[in-house]
Amino acid sequence: MKRNILLILVLISTVSLLSAAGTKESDQGSSAGQGTADAAGMNIKNPDTFVEATSNSVETLDPQFMLSTATMELSYNVYDSLLDHPDGDMSKLIPSIASEVPTLENGLIKIESDGTTYITFPIRTNIKFHNGDTLNPDDVEYTFKRAVVVGAQTSSLSMLTPNLIGENSFSDLIDSVGFEAAWNTLDELVMVDGDSVVFKLPKAFVPFLGIMADGGNGSAILSKSWSIEQGAWPGTKETAQDFLNITMEEDPLFDKMMGSGPFKFVAWEPSKRIVLEAFSDYWQGAPRIQRVVRTIVPDNQTALLMLKNGDADFTTVSVSDLGQVEGAPGIKVLKNLPSTWLMKINFVMDMDKGSSYIGNGTLSEGGIPNNFFSDINVRKAFEYSFDWDVFINDVFLGAAQKPYGPVLVGFPTANPDNPQYYFDTAKAEEYFKKAWGGKLWDTGFTMTAVYSSGSTHRQRALEILKLNIENLNPKFHIELASLPWAGYVGAIKESQLPLTLFGILPDVFDPYYPLFEHMHSAGGYAEWGGYIDLAKEKFDPLINELGTNYDPVRRKEISWELQKMDYDNALSIFHFQAVEHVAMQDYVQGYVAGAFPGNLDFYPIYKENK
Repeated sequence: MKRNILLILVLISTVSLLSAAGTKESDQGSSAGQGTADAAGMNIKNPDTFVEATSNSVETLDPQFMLSTATMELSYNVYDSLLDHPDGDMSKLIPSIASEVPTLENGLIKIESDGTTYITFPIRTNIKFHNGDTLNPDDVEYTFKRAVVVGAQTSSLSMLTPNLIGENSFSDLIDSVGFEAAWNTLDELVMVDGDSVVFKLPKAFVPFLGIMADGGNGSAILSKSWSIEQGAWPGTKETAQDFLNITMEEDPLFDKMMGSGPFKFVAWEPSKRIVLEAFSDYWQGAPRIQRVVRTIVPDNQTALLMLKNGDADFTTVSVSDLGQVEGAPGIKVLKNLPSTWLMKINFVMDMDKGSSYIGNGTLSEGGIPNNFFSDINVRKAFEYSFDWDVFINDVFLGAAQKPYGPVLVGFPTANPDNPQYYFDTAKAEEYFKKAWGGKLWDTGFTMTAVYSSGSTHRQRALEILKLNIENLNPKFHIELASLPWAGYVGAIKESQLPLTLFGILPDVFDPYYPLFEHMHSAGGYAEWGGYIDLAKEKFDPLINELGTNYDPVRRKEISWELQKMDYDNALSIFHFQAVEHVAMQDYVQGYVAGAFPGNLDFYPIYKENK
């Protein structure tokens, strides 16, 4: 099998919590509407095609720019990474594109007296890309150099960049030392050495091998020649500055995919479907299913109807909808699957002044200024206005828990004693009366809070905030609106929304990952939330130390300090860490629940009655 990745550790606290809680059309391919009888005599619809129904659309096909885990499901199945994890054990690493896992013992990791670390990956010689080309070390070198040059936005690569070059981006490095010196640094950070690739790390970086083992997500290995043919960076010094910090819309690989994974990209119809087909020359053996169709539906009810009608093979299920599929003929349901999925409501402290979601753009009952949430009193007032009990009991029927902070419950160094906000209308009123020099309470405000279409939990979270805040003061107004997923992600990146409901789904079982993503100036949320300067001043030094320090005692001290700093600065409302529920046709076999059970590894899946 390819991976069976990330059946992550089940938390004792989560298990005890969950044990108390009960928790469009079909694809019209050549076999559509037809079935076959297996040995048991049961009819299997479209035996060679697997149809997933989901409300999550796709923002890009370039793995180096993917921001949502739902989209990374595609890169995971189309690409491979250097390393991987064995079944269900993130604490262990196994070879993938690299034929060996680097260690000090096998000599593939070498540390010099000044701390410079060289990590060598021998590259397999039998791996084919989907276009028939053979994967070689040049492709690996190109992949990571391209990520640095273009300013890759995927979390794993954005955290890798500063640890390779010492600056948050290649353009920052150019500004610091000039282009010639910056290029020399880039040229040395990944080097081809015969059949191997060597990474040069200027200092130790604890999560490095874990980032290389993400199964083809952010660390997906690209074909150099194919990428250049599509118009991507040519890989030369002379052209590097032409491709600095390109946007998703400028990216030549925006609507294209071509990897070495078990499935080939066939078609993308935005907001409708993605089609993949099996790669018969996959280096670990051809998949058992021949075709995958990821159908985008407007809402969960459509997905459930497709499943019950036999037009879909798999979908996720909210806890409130479980009764619609449990006991349904031919449907099997898996409940309370552990998920490393932490959701947060992020305050955007510096919105685009042209945003259509801030009313008249002034501090008044008709709007808010673009820096409305830069006042910590506003942020704290919103924190105390959220009712976790109502949200968790209403949306998840108790099958979720309140996070401690940015480090996920169950991760190393998560602090159960970290101070937390709680629902308290008196506290909320107190901070609203302090906000904006005491003016906000008298002037009032109007803003629009936006959720992604079809997302019940995002919609319900905003409804709770709206109700509680509007009940405090008749001059407080929060309008609600929705955007399709790709538009929602785009609005987040463009700082259009006052509040963003976006989460953390770590690929690496280390506190550095969520802390970097949430608090570091290069982690994404600092830019989208408008607190880069705050991050550089207060958070970056500690997060950088966390990434380079192997001492477990010191790592715990740093992590706890950062979790407390997050509370003190009220960067986000951490509103839930949940389990997942999925439903599928009972003839679907091989499903593996990963860190986010709604994201599928299609490779082991097949259809057979048992």
